[in-house]
Amino acid sequence: MFPGLKDVPPPDRPPVKPAFFAFRIMVGIGLLMVLAALTGIWLWWRGRLFQARWYLWPAQHAWWIGFVAVISGWIVTETGRQPWVAYGVLRTAEAASPLAANTVVTTLVLFVLVYGVVFAMGIYYINRLIARGPQGPAIEPPTTGTPARTLSSAGESSRKVLVEVG
Repeated sequence: MFPGLKDVPPPDRPPVKPAFFAFRIMVGIGLLMVLAALTGIWLWWRGRLFQARWYLWPAQHAWWIGFVAVISGWIVTETGRQPWVAYGVLRTAEAASPLAANTVVTTLVLFVLVYGVVFAMGIYYINRLIARGPQGPAIEPPTTGTPARTLSSAGESSRKVLVEVG
């Protein structure tokens, strides 16, 4: 059996608050995504999905929350577990980096800046694509089949093959 958190000396305890809040953010976003998906399925089933602006507007702006859930899950994983400590192989204090503190901070700041720029540009680009809407072949009507029956053209193609072979 593993010792409880209060059985570990305070300097050796893992940080609890980041894992506590990140877990709730991750689960909350997951529940919102499930609720949004079920709402979308219900609207689609009722034939009102593409007319429900109250649903489509927030849905088009919520594409990024999955990333927040993944990052929150990563925070939960990395701050909430300490396997070397749990199995008695390594103490938390012994797991510290041998590099100087300013080197670690500089590297962290650079990573945050680079990923922040990449993330911001990604959000900007994807929002531009969403605002522009579909273009080119995506908006052209299908030449065969019915849009509501996506595999209807496959049946027509197989009939042509059967006629040519037969």
